[in-house]
Amino acid sequence: MQKSFSTQSNLFFSTADLDHPILHSLDDTEALLEWSEIETLLTSIYDSNTGRPSYPLLTLFRSLLLGVWYQLSDVQLAQCLYRDLLFRKFCRLEFGGDVPEASTIGRFRTQLVEHDLWDRLLGEINRQLEVKNIIMKEGRINIIDATPIEAMQSGTGKGKDGKPTKDPDAGWHVKNDSRGNKKSTYGFSVHTGVDEDGFIHRQSVTPGNVHDSQERDTLLLGDETALYADAAYSSQQTRDKLAKYGIDDQVQRKGYRGKPLSEEEQTRNKVIAVTRAGGERPFATYKRHYGLGRTRFMGLAKNATVYGLAAMAANIRKGAKFLTLYGIPEPSYAG
Repeated sequence: MQKSFSTQSNLFFSTADLDHPILHSLDDTEALLEWSEIETLLTSIYDSNTGRPSYPLLTLFRSLLLGVWYQLSDVQLAQCLYRDLLFRKFCRLEFGGDVPEASTIGRFRTQLVEHDLWDRLLGEINRQLEVKNIIMKEGRINIIDATPIEAMQSGTGKGKDGKPTKDPDAGWHVKNDSRGNKKSTYGFSVHTGVDEDGFIHRQSVTPGNVHDSQERDTLLLGDETALYADAAYSSQQTRDKLAKYGIDDQVQRKGYRGKPLSEEEQTRNKVIAVTRAGGERPFATYKRHYGLGRTRFMGLAKNATVYGLAAMAANIRKGAKFLTLYGIPEPSYAG
């Protein structure tokens, strides 16, 4: 039987002497979304009406978001839920009440993987941000890019059974660095499509040996006014597709042996690079702020969910920042 997040006590402190400004540092995040809509999407995870009541789905979902924002393992997250008043407030956990264990948090993440919910959850979050005019849909551009992520197990070692211990779902990502030297990473590639404000609209995770251009169609929105991308996506096929859908081609060109870029093409690439650089924002957030420069789990599905959670976490915090700076404009409901 599933407890409802909305019926949880408003918290364990109701007196002013337990209040403090730090306990309001996630209030902008709390106010940003209609969380009940998120809860509705999560209900497919536990559909039984019998048995011992489990933690509210939003309590567990918000716990995972906290783990991303604060770079916490499941064990560290469970410990913080016990002792951190801000965490308890955000997750609606009463003082002195039960707190999810690391194993409970891990099982909930596994349920997200099995139900393949991260993409739908990201879509719902973005839909709400669009309704509130925090994400601007009309006239938006799409910046696509990819980055390699080292696998949790990437070495050449073998287990007790004699089989390789490295992640079997990963692959070798080979790329030339700025000096022309080849850099190889055994792991995965995270592919994203973001708008000019850095909000993530599309994302996929593939083995590292999948070329960036193969995820082009996955990252296309269909209603963008222009597509910005580096030369890895440059091809006649890409140009034909963009022309078919009336999308302005802002993909950098690449030179070939015996056919180097003209001076005009080089200038064009430099102009595009200014905007295209915005496509690297999510990767900087994932690696520097969320500690996700290396995977934490084995397997493609689990890592797709982890980086999907990171995309949601990034968009929520960015949206909350917009809320703090500008307030929420009047909602514009269609129909």
